[in-house]
Formats: sequence, C-alpha cells, structure tokens
Amino acid sequence: MADTRKRILAVDDDLPALQALKLNLAQRGYDVQTAGSGEDALELIERESYDLFILDVNMPGVNGLEVCKQIRQNPKTQNTPVIFLTAKGMVGDMMEGKEAGSDLYLVKPVLASKIQNMVAIFLSTDQPLAKKPKGSLNR
Repeated sequence: MADTRKRILAVDDDLPALQALKLNLAQRGYDVQTAGSGEDALELIERESYDLFILDVNMPGVNGLEVCKQIRQNPKTQNTPVIFLTAKGMVGDMMEGKEAGSDLYLVKPVLASKIQNMVAIFLSTDQPLAKKPKGSLNR
C-alpha cells in the first residue's frame, strides 16, 4: 500500500532545530525529510516530490532565499507552498522572503503548535492557501 502521508522537506543548517522540527511534524503524521544545506535541498527536490517546503534563510552556500527562488522557477514545484522559519526578523528580511516567493514567513522562536497549525492549513485537502496553478479557474 502506498504511503499517503503528506511529504515535507525541512531545510536548516541548525541540526538540533531541524531534528526538533522533524519530530514535531512527524508526531502529526507527516513524512518529513530533512536537509542541512541549500545544496542538499536542491538535490532532493530534483529527485523527490514534496507537498510543502520549510526553509531557513541563513545557511552557508545556497541560502533559503535562493532555494525558494529555484522552487518557484521549477515547473514541478512552482505551486508548492514554502514557509520560511528563520531568525531573520527585520521587515527587510520579510520583504526579501516575499520577493523570493514564500507563502509564509515565521520568525524564530515559534511555538510548536503554531508551526503545526500553519502546516495543517497549507496541507489541508482543499489547500486554501496554496498557490493555484496558472490558468486555474479558482480565484
């Protein structure tokens, strides 16, 4: 029988925070994959399919903003929701996240329950907050 759980890719170079996020969401029944760098995330995105991405902004090498931009440029992932979960909380940082194509920008620290609730909203069956495919009749 195929695994029908929603798949999430969480990306952060802070490995303890990444493991805590994975555990938090796995307890809610999500299939959570992790990557410790933007480069690793982009490799996984090419090979696998995901229903949601959670990205840190600050990472060495390819940062979360660049990963988000590449997600938006890829026809396979362009409509997949992206949540930034980051310590960068200035207004300019949030604007950069929006310009990169994020759907939600959360500044750490964030309560586990808030992350769970936001993920549940983005992954709900009707996906009210998900990006609609271009040309979609839903407005």
